[in-house]
Amino acid sequence: MRTRRALPTFAILAVLGLAACGDDDSDTTATSGDGGANPPAETRAQDNAPAPSGEAVRSAKVEIVDFEFVPSTVTVQEGGKVIWQNKDAEEHTATLDDGSFDTGELAEGKLKSESFKEPGTYTYYCELHPEMTGMVEVVAG
Repeated sequence: MRTRRALPTFAILAVLGLAACGDDDSDTTATSGDGGANPPAETRAQDNAPAPSGEAVRSAKVEIVDFEFVPSTVTVQEGGKVIWQNKDAEEHTATLDDGSFDTGELAEGKLKSESFKEPGTYTYYCELHPEMTGMVEVVAG
């Protein structure tokens, strides 16, 4: 008889114990084990987002990773600068569609920048891998 009464009490205590092991509402973020030195592409893309005031950034960085421009679109202020850095083992270029700017072939780790003086939308691609494309949006200051 004693076992029957102890069973519901044990079940209640087990449920309460499991509830205490739940989420403590603390925010933790997993890292890739590199100390955060190379954040995921989604995070890197946010680095170039317009400022909270809605204004474009003065300078933006585009990384060339896994045969992609990351982020594929950046928005800079008139007169702002875009920096391309190749993080692939293969060489790449960033060449404006109209040919007015070309980084030349960038080896791994190399970078090249360009300032954009006129507002507008500038599309570019990699001459060595034409399926790689990106865009620079320049907004009036």
